[in-house]
Amino acid sequence: MSAVTRTIPELGPLEIACYRATPHGLGAVAVVELVGDVTPALTQLCGTDVEVGALRLRKFGGIDAGLVARLAPERAQLMPHGGTRIVERLAEWLSERGANWIDDPLAFREGLDASELFPEAADATEALAMATLARAASPLAVQLLLAQSELWIEHGGAPLTAEDHARSARLMRLVDAPRVVLAGAPNAGKSTLSNALLGREGSIVSPEAGTTRDAVSARIDLAGLVVEWFDLPGVRATTCTVERDAIALAQGLLRDADLVISLAGPGVPWLEEPWLDLPRTPHVRVYAKSDEASAANDPLRAHADLAVSAKTGEGLKALRELVREKLVPKADRDVRRPWVFDARLAR
Repeated sequence: MSAVTRTIPELGPLEIACYRATPHGLGAVAVVELVGDVTPALTQLCGTDVEVGALRLRKFGGIDAGLVARLAPERAQLMPHGGTRIVERLAEWLSERGANWIDDPLAFREGLDASELFPEAADATEALAMATLARAASPLAVQLLLAQSELWIEHGGAPLTAEDHARSARLMRLVDAPRVVLAGAPNAGKSTLSNALLGREGSIVSPEAGTTRDAVSARIDLAGLVVEWFDLPGVRATTCTVERDAIALAQGLLRDADLVISLAGPGVPWLEEPWLDLPRTPHVRVYAKSDEASAANDPLRAHADLAVSAKTGEGLKALRELVREKLVPKADRDVRRPWVFDARLAR
């Protein structure tokens, strides 16, 4: 038995582990990954083996038909239709014949050597990069990860500096989407701005203060950096218990966020300070509704890092780029130094 299959506990007669590699839910095609001695499994399921490196159309017993990709001698992928019941029936078929169906594929994949998962990689660093690329949230991560093998070779095993580690931590925001929160008074324009950046209506927009009572979240691509964007409820004094609880929960999101945007706009009734009193200093101050007539001479506008209009699009590109620069600076993305994108690289 090979090194791969020895890492899999309690293998049955088929001597494979298998799991659903695509997310649960609706989808046209699902991917079921097989790891171990896959030839007997493919022969029994499809009636014939599939050679390494090939992509073949096969029938999966009486369950379905789809593609089989033989990625390596001990790794293959079944690609049936994405219906939940089809995957369940494949799981049952494999389990009945002794295969080890894995319910936690992420933990299982992390326990395998990346070179076993990506045998096409030129070296161990490239294999780790490909494994990281498979879960990276941001498009900007692609070229950086693909360049890492060459950069680590150039580095030649020299010690990494404290700045290397600090830069690596910032670059990991390209892999694991950072949290960005948008805070402001009611009717400052938070929901309208969020919808404009999202490209669809994810937040409820209403002239009535307090309409957004819970944090509304979405994944938004900001100039190549994908973030978890949180549109917080407007902060104000209120006697409504539900709204007070929502505001209290929003304070926790503010404290834990990677970046905080404070939003102001024309006609917003401020109490003592021109910007909302937040539990931490905002990284960016944005003046909203810059298209309104009263915005032209509003002194509050001068205190903002930039002005935007969700209606006309003014400043939206600059806002996307500013958030990206704050979280993953261009200097970090351009430097030709190794990126510790996997803990095993720091050993």
